[in-house]
Amino acid sequence: MNAHSTRKRLLTRIGLAVLVAVGVAGCGEIKNTFTPAPHSANQLTVALAGRPNALYTGLYEAMALGYFKQTDIDVHIVVPTPKQDPLTMLHNGQVLLAFASEVNVFLHRNRNQPVAGIAAIVHVPLSQIRVRTPAARSSGGVAPNTTGTTTAASTSTSATTKRARRGGARGKATITTLSEPDARFWPAKLRRLLAVPGYPTYDGLVLVARGETISGYPGLVSRFAQALARGYRAVQADPAQAITTLINAVPSLAVRAPFERAMLSATLPEMFPTGLPVWGYQREAEWNTFGDWLNRNGFLTDPNALLELGQASTNQDLAGLGI
Repeated sequence: MNAHSTRKRLLTRIGLAVLVAVGVAGCGEIKNTFTPAPHSANQLTVALAGRPNALYTGLYEAMALGYFKQTDIDVHIVVPTPKQDPLTMLHNGQVLLAFASEVNVFLHRNRNQPVAGIAAIVHVPLSQIRVRTPAARSSGGVAPNTTGTTTAASTSTSATTKRARRGGARGKATITTLSEPDARFWPAKLRRLLAVPGYPTYDGLVLVARGETISGYPGLVSRFAQALARGYRAVQADPAQAITTLINAVPSLAVRAPFERAMLSATLPEMFPTGLPVWGYQREAEWNTFGDWLNRNGFLTDPNALLELGQASTNQDLAGLGI
């Protein structure tokens, strides 16, 4: 069975569920709190961009606090293997939504794969984020591996880590530079260009859907995006609890708790930058500028990708901006 047939069967099943789901009222945020009958909720799979970590705390908080269930969605998280590109999984119909970098969205659109960002999670390139983790002490605390480069397979971000001596009893702290977990799928030339300052800004992590899903099942996408927004606002209100929730869901992260806390602390301001009308808002002008930069550097060669430059992202599923 080909990928088109698989996607058609997946979307048909979801469409049938949507027909009996709660209606969406007006254009505000969806806050219905009924308890769906067993096995009646919409089944929705979402792929992370890499291994679980603090970048996805809003997803895990929304699950733990019941925000998805309140909107009649049963969410299943898929963690890709190091060789699985989440947007390839999305295009092939293996998942309905996926997390990825803005860079990867454009690269897939250049392959005639009509995917689009529907909400920005981190509004700057992850390479601009520095994570400072205090040194591990004998009384507790575990610092992340600080030798060389940590791979995306082990952390869900590739990260170059430098040791910085802070003197005396304080010992050594670690300074970690993050990068997008899907950077391993970018052309080597592009990775080199984005390693040097001078490129236009872009969103380091976004929630992505197929164009046919956005247009064909807008209620489902909106309910997920707006419940996810509530999850990230819960993270903003109580970051410590968010890390606890993450570790409860992924116990293997317990040994990395100090690093996850430091990562969230460093990233949280870029999840809630000032001046945006709602959480997750994607600045179309910035997307267009970055897409044009990719074109001028030879990474966008499909004429359709260029003609549809403004369709790489949409805010229609965010609270108050669309459905």
